[in-house]
Amino acid sequence: MSTIVGLVLFLMMVGQAWPQYPTHPIRLIVPAAPGGGTDITARSFVPALSDNLGQPVVIENHGGAGGVIGTNVVAKSAPDGYTLLMVYVSHATNPTLVTKLPYDTLRDFAPITLIAHEPTVLVVNPANPARTLQEFIAWVKENSKDGMLSYATDPGSAGFLAAELFLQRIGAKVQYIPYKGSGPAAADVVAGHVPYMWSVISIVTPYAKGGRMKPLAIADEKRAPGLPDVPTAAEGGLPDFAVSGWYALVAPAKTPNAVIDRVHEAAAKALRDPAVTQRLAASGSQAIGAGPEEADRHIRAEIARWNRVLLAAGVQPTN
Repeated sequence: MSTIVGLVLFLMMVGQAWPQYPTHPIRLIVPAAPGGGTDITARSFVPALSDNLGQPVVIENHGGAGGVIGTNVVAKSAPDGYTLLMVYVSHATNPTLVTKLPYDTLRDFAPITLIAHEPTVLVVNPANPARTLQEFIAWVKENSKDGMLSYATDPGSAGFLAAELFLQRIGAKVQYIPYKGSGPAAADVVAGHVPYMWSVISIVTPYAKGGRMKPLAIADEKRAPGLPDVPTAAEGGLPDFAVSGWYALVAPAKTPNAVIDRVHEAAAKALRDPAVTQRLAASGSQAIGAGPEEADRHIRAEIARWNRVLLAAGVQPTN
């Protein structure tokens, strides 16, 4: 009897404690270097998230290994809601691209919310003769016959995924030139060293608006406000072609549902804030704010989707 009474008292204490969450600052691990898309997105909504939670949310950048290093920090953290993780689309590709992950992408994390996404865009050097997506497809098929055609990419990025899916859809073989980031890849497309790339919109918009890149299609269901004259892939004759760099917030597995719901509520409110949506829009991102169940479904679907594409592309995983 004393054991039962003790358990009841413990559950009552827990029930009283979690509604008070949070009572002290929260760490948000961003598994990327400062200044990149993941970091920019985090800093766009974290101030509002902090206000809504009533406690500081402190960003800690732990870049390296395609996000694996920072992600592993959170996988090994206490499931108390005081260490959270911001993930990018690489969270869904690492299970395929990395042979020995130090964590299980599905088992070791509890999804909280989808924060935002930014679509990918097909861009070419202005000297390229193609003016439309269909003209570009014909150009790729003609110029890839000798096996010498290449494109620029940051392996594992949303642009890389879009490029490989695109080639599979049109039935062409093109070699990719790997870069350490989408920025350097874009610079070489501008310089004419590489003819084209797919990239998230935030990287290529300044070049496109400056006339140093020619955007031909956007891989989204609708046109982007930042590049309203660029048709969607479907408008260009390639239906059902949508590839985005998405961002999500997750916690260590076994984090109490009450905490997950509290953070999601605060994040969703932040993502409805006009100041936040404007900051996101400035980099081409569109706020989402979906809940834990939808975030979980999305991550699982992305893992399966890109596993198929990467295996079909013959990409070799790293150790």
